Amino acid sequence: MKFKGLTLGNSALLVSLVTAMLFSATAAASSCGSDVISGASSASSQSLAKVGETRLRVMLFRIYDAELYSNTGSYSQAEERLLRLNYARSFTAERLAEQTRDEWERIGFAESEKTGEWINTLKNIWPDVNSGDCIVAHQLPNGAVRFYGNEGELGAIEDQQFGEQFLAIWLSENARFRSSRDELVGEK
Repeated sequence: MKFKGLTLGNSALLVSLVTAMLFSATAAASSCGSDVISGASSASSQSLAKVGETRLRVMLFRIYDAELYSNTGSYSQAEERLLRLNYARSFTAERLAEQTRDEWERIGFAESEKTGEWINTLKNIWPDVNSGDCIVAHQLPNGAVRFYGNEGELGAIEDQQFGEQFLAIWLSENARFRSSRDELVGEK
């Protein structure tokens, strides 16, 4: 039996190649931000410890897997936090940024000129994501947030208010998906 030049006898080679490609894609996504977590590229040069993790599903569809890390290994009293989102679906950068705006509005943050600037910055620094891609938000002790993707650093927003407001989407008690929030902060 032949399939585009491959015979049944060398189909094992095809399986090996496909497996290697899938492993490479999975390894790239799971390593997203790993150098920051390990302390190699961290602002404080110290490693971050996992606080919690969750999987967000909406109507049976997996949206993303999330992990929260901090310099203390706990959510409270952490000076440095890192949120890693591994996407299971495709989204444009514009859609991600607009969803950020929608969540801020839902939580109760007022729209301002500053929030408009933040949303525009996010649209410019975030990539479109596909299944297997990740975005990492690393909140530094000074409150600034650096973003990382599969290919490395994407950009930063140097505003403490932004950092708190951005992470509130996942970590505040008013988060839309409260059980996911509780898993992330280690309360569940």
